[in-house]
Amino acid sequence: MVQGKLLASQGRMIFLRLEDGARLPQAIDEVLEAQGIGFAMIQGIGGIRWARLGVFSPSEKRYYTIDVEAEPGRTLELVSLSGNSVLGPDGTYYTHIHAALAKKQKEVYAGHVVEAEVSPLAEIFIIEATAPVEEARRLLSNRWGED
Repeated sequence: MVQGKLLASQGRMIFLRLEDGARLPQAIDEVLEAQGIGFAMIQGIGGIRWARLGVFSPSEKRYYTIDVEAEPGRTLELVSLSGNSVLGPDGTYYTHIHAALAKKQKEVYAGHVVEAEVSPLAEIFIIEATAPVEEARRLLSNRWGED
């Protein structure tokens, strides 16, 4: 059975233009902290120099990672970046983003973004969710081991 719950309404929308060399997800976390946002949806496109992507194994409770790097003089096309972030009870942002990266035609890598470096730029929208952060924390508590 599938049930939905109204968690939040849309609050502010922040456009974040990340320049060459910016790091993900750290740059997103810095903006969330500066703006005092406790819960947000994240979407974006752009270019990436290199990335470490992960795929989660539920049975082992760990990520298997792969490093993807653009060829010299090229970029990885950030076809899609999506995810969310919640300010955890310890004051740390738990930003969970996924990406699809095109290296060449018919060569696409996708997964959880462990870390990545922007090149030449990335355009990211942070959409604040106006919800009690405690409710968002409860729903996403698996991120800090309260599952």
